[in-house]
Amino acid sequence: MRRLILVLFFVNATLMSFAQSHSVYKMYKTQNYHNQLRLNTKTGEVQQIQDDGQSWIICSAREILGDAEGRFCLYETQNMWTFIMLDTYTGKNWQVQFSVKGEDYMFATPINRYYLAFPAEDSKWTNRFQMVATQNMWTFVLLDSYNGKLWQVQYSSRDLDNLMCIPINDQELVSDNEKCIFSIQPLTSMYQYYLINDSTGDMWKFQWSTKGDDYRWIERFR
Repeated sequence: MRRLILVLFFVNATLMSFAQSHSVYKMYKTQNYHNQLRLNTKTGEVQQIQDDGQSWIICSAREILGDAEGRFCLYETQNMWTFIMLDTYTGKNWQVQFSVKGEDYMFATPINRYYLAFPAEDSKWTNRFQMVATQNMWTFVLLDSYNGKLWQVQYSSRDLDNLMCIPINDQELVSDNEKCIFSIQPLTSMYQYYLINDSTGDMWKFQWSTKGDDYRWIERFR
């Protein structure tokens, strides 16, 4: 009997894991407990769902056909009304704003309009592009976890003409790689991080900045 219970437990856990990893739609809680956001992880469509049954489309599909479940994801910011949506295949990202004031205050606007990578039709990329929040509420670091390239991503609740996605390093640190091998770790300074190749142990130190390009740099850690 005990063996049967264990078998059923592991089968159920496996099925739950499979269902979660193959889910097209994902719900995100907001700091307004009456509202959640529902993301189509294949296409990038975002809906605001209110607990009284009302719903609104904040962001139409960015990729109409979509390629795979989990391609798009949302990152919560320290501004309670703002999320950043990331296309983990291409690095494109959008500022997504929900609201309880009405549809005029709901929108999605591009931060980075351009492809940072170009997936082939048969690409099986998973979580290639990733974002990490910094201690500055308006700033994220965007990482290409396949080749180690980095960008500083800036959003704004007041000046939508000042949204930015700025390169920190222009050169690939690894080429012809199609799996996640890079990660970043914070240092004591809020502006500095380690970039780590988790396959080889190689490390770099980099800095982002709001002062300009001269203050953004990356160097090999020896």
